[in-house]
Amino acid sequence: MDDEAGFAPVLAAMRTRQLAPGEALLQVGQQADDECVLLAGILRSSVGDAEGREVTLAFHQGPTALTPAIARVDANGRSRIHCEALSAAWVAEFPAALLVECMLRTPSVQCWGDAVLRAELLRRADREWSLAALPAAQRLALFRQQYPGLEASIAQHHVASYLGITPVSLSRLRARERAAGD
Repeated sequence: MDDEAGFAPVLAAMRTRQLAPGEALLQVGQQADDECVLLAGILRSSVGDAEGREVTLAFHQGPTALTPAIARVDANGRSRIHCEALSAAWVAEFPAALLVECMLRTPSVQCWGDAVLRAELLRRADREWSLAALPAAQRLALFRQQYPGLEASIAQHHVASYLGITPVSLSRLRARERAAGD
């Protein structure tokens, strides 16, 4: 089976929708049986911590595949994360089970699915390592490398949350950078 035929069932089942800034794509506890591809825009994935504060897990800039369903839903198919639009966004969705069926039948679809999952695993491992091993200034520099230009497009408190610091600490880091640059 060729690539196009292998993906045909997924493409036929695909639905698209637009999100306004602040609109949720996923909510914690919501049934989330779909895979999602961000075609355009910026999304943010987050969870609430033990104290009820929102913690940013990832930013998604289109075009990109979002975290695969297998890595973001619980055993009952309910979302573990909240995902919201930070800008106007256009998203394509299709059933995760359909993708699995296509992956089992078509090697090229399996390769694509495996690549998406591998990229997510590497992103998470890199983030976990940076939170544990790097000081805040180096985490900010790494963020800027991974997400060029994003810092200027989103709220400071989202950047700070992703870096594992407070917005005040982020402001101080930026002030030190400006002072060092003078």
